[in-house]
Amino acid sequence: MNIHFEKAGQILVVILNGRLDATHHQDIRDVVGKQIEVENAKGVVFDLSGLEYISSAGFREFFLLGRHLQRSGGGLAVCSLQPAVQQIFDIAQFQTAYPVCATRDEALVAIGSSVP
Repeated sequence: MNIHFEKAGQILVVILNGRLDATHHQDIRDVVGKQIEVENAKGVVFDLSGLEYISSAGFREFFLLGRHLQRSGGGLAVCSLQPAVQQIFDIAQFQTAYPVCATRDEALVAIGSSVP
């Protein structure tokens, strides 16, 4: 799995490519968590257009990170999900807790409205 970062104001855009499986799920917590601190990001948008697969361990990290961000006054959104990944998010009803958007622009708007 590859992780790339971009910044949009106080929002960190995290672009994931490849497979987020049990081997790489800790990268979300460690690598992304550290980048959030470095950038002092108030919100995170995950662009999942390049994510081909997500395991349950990888999926769990989104909930944990979202909860952490909410406690610190921030927010999380995901966008551009591939069909196989979208199915996992739909089954778990992720959209009831966090915005799931078709495009990065929509996600930035959704998360920007919840970030002070």
